[in-house]
Amino acid sequence: MIRAARIEDAGDIAWVHIRSWQQAYRELMPADYLASLEATQPRREAFWRQSIEQGNEAVFVAEVGGRVVGWIVVSPSRDEDVDPGKTGEVQALYVLAEHWGTGVGRALWLRGLQHLASLGLETATLWVLAENRRAVRFYQNAGWIAQAESSRTLTRGGCELEEVRYQSQK
Repeated sequence: MIRAARIEDAGDIAWVHIRSWQQAYRELMPADYLASLEATQPRREAFWRQSIEQGNEAVFVAEVGGRVVGWIVVSPSRDEDVDPGKTGEVQALYVLAEHWGTGVGRALWLRGLQHLASLGLETATLWVLAENRRAVRFYQNAGWIAQAESSRTLTRGGCELEEVRYQSQK
């Protein structure tokens, strides 16, 4: 079941955030860095509580058996080189590994895009780690394409990681 996140979901969203990073990025980031994320649970929960309360972004969760197993955040684009009145952004999409390939991610994806369309946004973008092959395949299979010369470098756990921006097809 996909639904809008509620304030009381903040702890579950934070836990899925941490756990899905540990699962999805174990080949991309140092193990000690990923393990250290568990200590950030209270801070992340407070962040999500505030984010949901403020409502600047739309947060949707996927529940399976009454448990939050994934989430998506969408909003008008935060990128400086696009018109946020025309371009939406998928800020993040995370699903626990045991639910990969089950349709949970796709259901979240479709709900997020439906929300962006309801705002009258014509196109959307997202940033993805270039080496996150599973996510890249997911976005490419959805018909999104990498934007030439749109990349940025992040540092996580002492590792430099390249992110690439993908855009929906109109």
